[in-house]
Amino acid sequence: MSKRKTINPALLAEINKAAGRDKEVETPVVSFDEAVESFLNHGVIKGLSPDTVASYQKELKQLRRAFAELNVGLSDIRNLTTDDYTAFVMNQIEAGFARTTINTRLRSGKIFGNYCVRKGFIDVNVASEVATLKVRHKIGATFTQAQLKRLLSEPDISTFSGLRDLTIMMMFTDTGIRVSELAAINMQDVILSDRSLNLQRTKNRYARRIPLTKRLQAMLTAYMKVRGVTDLTDALFITEADTRLAVITIQYRIRLHGRNAGVINEVQCSPHVFRRSFAKFKIQAGVDIFTLQKLMGHSDINELRKYVAIYSTDLDAAIEKGIE
Repeated sequence: MSKRKTINPALLAEINKAAGRDKEVETPVVSFDEAVESFLNHGVIKGLSPDTVASYQKELKQLRRAFAELNVGLSDIRNLTTDDYTAFVMNQIEAGFARTTINTRLRSGKIFGNYCVRKGFIDVNVASEVATLKVRHKIGATFTQAQLKRLLSEPDISTFSGLRDLTIMMMFTDTGIRVSELAAINMQDVILSDRSLNLQRTKNRYARRIPLTKRLQAMLTAYMKVRGVTDLTDALFITEADTRLAVITIQYRIRLHGRNAGVINEVQCSPHVFRRSFAKFKIQAGVDIFTLQKLMGHSDINELRKYVAIYSTDLDAAIEKGIE
């Protein structure tokens, strides 16, 4: 016997009408703030990283602030219109925000709107009808090899903090790791015998393996001996009080060494500049974009295409070919 088909929505509506069951169900009113709270809670339950949830919270807070300035009613999210989101974009432009910042906030609003549609809070995601602003794509500052050498020569490795900071900067240099990923590494994530790191907390929530260079393996071996064992934390990188080193502290320490080395007068000194420099040097060395994507943990390869367009030497090698 063949399996009976399910009843399609149109036929189901006719049956409900015939049975007198077509009375409209009143949908409860949901405010903008209530919808945002539901959206953020959903992100936590779904397993989004704390950084991602915090980012959505920050951008939606800015969206709400702008709506309040524009006297947009927020007591019923169904009353939001495309014109309200267009007015939001204009508000942000007039306030002097960068186009990339405005686009980030608008995209957060669109993702939030999609969630509200799925939950039945609204029928249509009106934010999706507003186009993002055109942005001229460019790559931020990177280190030169000479600047990197000066930076890596600055920490005093006769002290624990100096050895730790040098190890951190070498890890940024040799792996292109994100600062949030580095701060989350635990001792058991370092496999010296396999010359690898097993990252458990990543931006896209997929664990990945990063191979270690020989010099980074040697540096980590020395650092871990000095770090020793503590019952207070499993964190790889710790303070002198045996607590996990925070992201903000790592950022501060890199700026400090950049200032002491005089590099900060030439280029911004931050973990992300290390990451951009890693991508540049790998492309210049001939590493293909797909391998680089795996090393850096990018879910979208388009970000790396900008680096290839600027730093690839393929065109230099090809320009003389075919010339008589």
